[in-house]
Amino acid sequence: MNLIAMIVASTGLAFGVAAGPDKCPLCADHEKTAEVAAGALAPTPTVDPAEYAKADWPKHNSGDSLYAKDFQGQQLPVALGKETWLSEQVKTEGKVIVLDFWATWCPPCRAASPILDKLQKDHKDDLAVLAIGGQREDIDTVRSYMGEHEVSYSHLFDAEQSVFTPFESEGIPLVVVISTDGVVRWIGNPHDKNFKKAVAQTLKVDPLVNAS
Repeated sequence: MNLIAMIVASTGLAFGVAAGPDKCPLCADHEKTAEVAAGALAPTPTVDPAEYAKADWPKHNSGDSLYAKDFQGQQLPVALGKETWLSEQVKTEGKVIVLDFWATWCPPCRAASPILDKLQKDHKDDLAVLAIGGQREDIDTVRSYMGEHEVSYSHLFDAEQSVFTPFESEGIPLVVVISTDGVVRWIGNPHDKNFKKAVAQTLKVDPLVNAS
């Protein structure tokens, strides 16, 4: 089942940011292909959509700490693309999702790994952290890095950058918090103190998470 379809079925100091391996200021056999399909993201019929409208979602990120296109409060913008699962494909139905756009050459991205790993371990039943690589590096580089750095969350490789591109981000790392109705609730840097708060608040108020 493709990434977006899984979401449908269930119904992110002056931060370190790297713009590319040449601009990074600090440096500067479980494989499945997932097709990202177009279509509206909708909550599961077992949850009244009105419950999502009434929920006290986290405050949107803004100002200088938001360095990507603002889709907060809107459906996840991805329509097309292909991702390869580099770790075992996980079920995301009924879970809050965190997309982590990263690269092995990006020090702030690597430094965020313990944060994401702890979130996944602490909320394994209700949260799915999906790290999406492919930023100016090949799949073998990412695989090699994964072999040396074991984490509890999942890795995907997006060779065409079809998931990342719509966000028009000025750099990475970039995290996107998505509720179970497919709506983006927070975008930003994983090192932002408000990131973990946004994840916690989303988990706290998400109707489907609380219905399970």
